[in-house]
Amino acid sequence: MLVNCPSCDVYLEIGARFCVQCGTRLDLDPDWDATAGERLSLALGPDYSVLGELGRGGFAVVYSVRNVVRHEYLAVKVMRPSLLSKERMRERFRRETEVVATLRHANILPILFSAHAGELVYYAMPRVRGRALSEIIKRDGPLAVRTAVGIFGKIAKGLAYAHQHDIIHRDIKPANILIEEDGHVWIVDFGIAKALAVKGETISLTGEIVGSVEYMSPERAVGDPNVDHRADIYSLGVVGYEMLTGEKPFTAEAAHDVLVMQVEDPPPSVRDRRPEVSNVIDAALNQCLAKKPSKRWHSAEAAARALGASV
Repeated sequence: MLVNCPSCDVYLEIGARFCVQCGTRLDLDPDWDATAGERLSLALGPDYSVLGELGRGGFAVVYSVRNVVRHEYLAVKVMRPSLLSKERMRERFRRETEVVATLRHANILPILFSAHAGELVYYAMPRVRGRALSEIIKRDGPLAVRTAVGIFGKIAKGLAYAHQHDIIHRDIKPANILIEEDGHVWIVDFGIAKALAVKGETISLTGEIVGSVEYMSPERAVGDPNVDHRADIYSLGVVGYEMLTGEKPFTAEAAHDVLVMQVEDPPPSVRDRRPEVSNVIDAALNQCLAKKPSKRWHSAEAAARALGASV
């Protein structure tokens, strides 16, 4: 089983203390992990059966859970206790996840419920059969242009709907995009970065800002508390770039160096790495990646249309 680095999203073996790519410390509380499944089972009650672990990342462990009454399968994400160690943080997390649970869109995997029992804080989503976009890119490399544009458009639809309801994702990346076998696209973990925010600042297990630095907008990289929906459009541009090239626009050994590049370096051209991509798509992604939010597309749907996606 593998674990994702919370900063650069690279896959690492469980038990690693530091990320081999960016150096982030990976203290995952193994003693807590060993009992979390049992405690989740007790918290959910007799109507639910915890079947096992689906995966884990820097902030949570995800369990496969079956509702034995309704014969439904859920994915329940249990948050790392140190992230939500204070009652006010747990209450904020509960409120934010309840707000996100009101979203109902074909491309947003909904939060069904959230709760906390003692130090255990969790939320439940429908379990879908699919693969993360990050896994697909890692396995297959760059996607066909038509496929990438189609996925981009579906992500944009979900983002536009959320933005219309004043909800920002804040951590759009391939690991948070699920693709089912029939091609259906789901955005997951909506609003979780905001739920972990306090007075414009965010927390993580390393003391760095919540989110993956290689997909982070310049304004988030400098800690601007007035982030709006255009930060998601920047991250969407990074995802589009990666789908088409198999690489991220900005990479470095240290997370801090990536943040500096997000703020200062001009975005590279997709056509430099994949010449068959049209000038139109290249220009549309370049506008997504503008350093100033005012220079980006005004909406996710506008960005998708510029790429030629159906929205």
